[in-house]
Amino acid sequence: MIVQFYNVSKTYPNGVKALNDVSFKLDQGEFVFLMGPSGAGKSTVIKLMLREEIPTRGQIFIESRSVVRMQKKEIPFFRRSMGVVFQDFKLLENKTVSENIAFAMRVVGAGNQEIRQRVPQVIKMVGLDGKNDRFPSQLSGGEQQRVGIARAIVNRPLILIADEPTGNLDIDTSMGIMELLYDINRAGTTVIMATHARELVKDSYKRVITLDQGRIISDNEAAIGDAI
Repeated sequence: MIVQFYNVSKTYPNGVKALNDVSFKLDQGEFVFLMGPSGAGKSTVIKLMLREEIPTRGQIFIESRSVVRMQKKEIPFFRRSMGVVFQDFKLLENKTVSENIAFAMRVVGAGNQEIRQRVPQVIKMVGLDGKNDRFPSQLSGGEQQRVGIARAIVNRPLILIADEPTGNLDIDTSMGIMELLYDINRAGTTVIMATHARELVKDSYKRVITLDQGRIISDNEAAIGDAI
C-alpha cells in the first residue's frame, strides 16, 4: 500500500467538520478519482496527504511512514515523493516553460546537467515540444496545464496529486489532459485526482472514491455508466 487512511476525522478551528471517520487504501500504480460536491472533503484529503494539515483523529501512512507523527523538519523531504497539479496552474509568469519546470528541479537540489537533460524530455512528454521558450501568457489554458503537469512529474514522484486539474478548461481540452494523466499512470505513477466533473469519470474504468459531507459514501473499483 502506498497510501493508507485509518479512521481519519478533521475538524478545523472554526468548528467545520471536514472529514468524519474516513478510511481507504491505495496501491502503488493505481489511478483513483476523488469525487464529491464542493465542501465534500476532497481538498482536505489532499491537504492531509501533503501534510499541510494534520487530522483531528486517525492515522495516515504514505509509503509506510506516519504522516501524523512526522516532524516538521521531515516534511520538505517527504513532499519530494509527490507532485501536485493545481486547477489554476500556479505558473511563474516571468519564467518560460523551461524555466518553470527547471525551477521545480532546482528546489530539490538538482544539478545543472540533470536539469538540461530532464527538462526537454518532460516538455516532449507532455506534448509541448518547440514551446520551451514561451511564457505562460503566450500559452493556451490547456498548454499551461501541461506545463503544470510537467513541473509536477519532472522529479519523478511516486504519487501525482491532481486537484481539479481540468476545472478551468473546456471539455475537449480536458480530455487531452486526462489522456496525459492516464499515460503518466501507465508509466507507474500513482495518480489521485480530485474532481466533480462526472463527464470525465464516466466510463473511465478507474476507481472512484465519492465523498459527501466528509464521509465516503461509495468506493467503486471500476466506475462505468451510472455507477457514479
